[in-house]
Amino acid sequence: MQIQRSIVLALIFASCVSHAQSSVQQQSKQQNDSPNFIIVYTDDMGYSDAGPFGNPLIDTPAIDRLANNGQTWTNFYAAAPVCTPSRGALLTGKLPVRTGLYGNNINVFFPGSKKGMPEKETTLAEVFQAHQYATGMFGKWHLGDAKGFYPTRHGFNEWLGIPYSNDMDWDVEGITSSNIFFPPKDIMTKYGTVSPVLRRQVLQPDINDWQVPLIHSRRLPDGKFIDLEIERPADQTLITQRYTTESIRFMREAVTANKPFFLYLAHSMPHVPLFRSAEFAGKSKAGIYGDVIEEIDWSLENIIAATEELAIDDSTYIVFTSDNGPWLIYGSHAGTATPLRNGKATTFEGGMRVMTVFSGPDINQGVIDDLGSQTDLFATFTALAGFGYQATASDSLDLSPTLKTGATSPRTTVPYYSGSELRAFRHGDHKLHFVTQGAYGRKPARELHQPAMLVDLNSDIGETNNIAKDSPQRALEVLQQVEIFKQSLTVAPSILDRQFMEE
Repeated sequence: MQIQRSIVLALIFASCVSHAQSSVQQQSKQQNDSPNFIIVYTDDMGYSDAGPFGNPLIDTPAIDRLANNGQTWTNFYAAAPVCTPSRGALLTGKLPVRTGLYGNNINVFFPGSKKGMPEKETTLAEVFQAHQYATGMFGKWHLGDAKGFYPTRHGFNEWLGIPYSNDMDWDVEGITSSNIFFPPKDIMTKYGTVSPVLRRQVLQPDINDWQVPLIHSRRLPDGKFIDLEIERPADQTLITQRYTTESIRFMREAVTANKPFFLYLAHSMPHVPLFRSAEFAGKSKAGIYGDVIEEIDWSLENIIAATEELAIDDSTYIVFTSDNGPWLIYGSHAGTATPLRNGKATTFEGGMRVMTVFSGPDINQGVIDDLGSQTDLFATFTALAGFGYQATASDSLDLSPTLKTGATSPRTTVPYYSGSELRAFRHGDHKLHFVTQGAYGRKPARELHQPAMLVDLNSDIGETNNIAKDSPQRALEVLQQVEIFKQSLTVAPSILDRQFMEE
């Protein structure tokens, strides 16, 4: 009897062990089956600086490869023509006017900002983190430089990067990028003093002209944080390489831990001032700007190579895009949006239409002319990851059917905001301009269009012909879509404008 009982117990134990092993293997398989996601986000890169819209003087084999093996979107938009609101929209899936991450007077966060990404907003990183993904960010944040607003407080397990643009944290005759706004009546006088100096420094870049810190922040398992300033000023000649090396290290650690990951690689470049490593100095036929783009391409090449080395290339989605169009006021130190009109800080196409490429498992190769927006990355990624509908991302549409089957994009409209001002609106191929204005005092001067200016972007990509008189019905159709859109929207107060009023 004792022998029989021992045999039974042994069989039960063996069965339990087998079941446990099976469960572990199944759990491991489920983790391995979860796709990885990488966003490569450039800063102020032109629509036609590289890849499928190509500049023949800039060599971008990695971007070209990504495009050839993936899907290029020719009508893909940032949510704003400047940094802070665009980045906030990318991470929340919501237009900046819904979150308050915009400004009519102060349009981006500067050093010493009192506010940042609101705690109440759900970021894409937080969704991935809640689903046991490793989440890492390497690069420019620009959504609040106080510790309480760091990326690690908004869903990222780790961040190494700079808290704002690489042309901030300067001091010219006691005027700084923080105190230039006070008192408000002196802003223009102060700007007149610093403007020629800053322009000279941008065109003759020296690391020490900008005291931008390089910060490393980690969220510990117990919910505490370690925040270290590891360099000031950041060595911007090595910053593209550093972001890349740290990103690959993060990927390798996640794979070793058998965890899927979400990686946000937000390059500081090609925002001015332009810096590149010694290996890329003079490498491009397009001067320093071309050198910078070619180093970003090198970075992408290494990210792709890492996915292959780690045997995750067939389970990793990569998106390559930019936060807005090129900053044209810096001439040879800026990119180009040709054939689009104008660039950064405007609501012409060159300010907000950005080169965007998707690559990953089951993505159909080719070119998509349908509409898409960076707010859509939220719903698209969570759908591809199998997380289901995310109610917080109210301006995000799932593009995954288009990516995988070539189905028509669900997006049919694009709003163009400058601060809280709706300056233009696109429905299908037609765009209504209510207000047109160049970047920061540049041509064209501000003009209020009554009635609105109508352009057909399919036949007039340069936005030169107003066809409102010839196509009144088409203009009316777009206006009707504008009214539907406005009724769905409640504009939140500006966080950027109000941040110093609440002291």
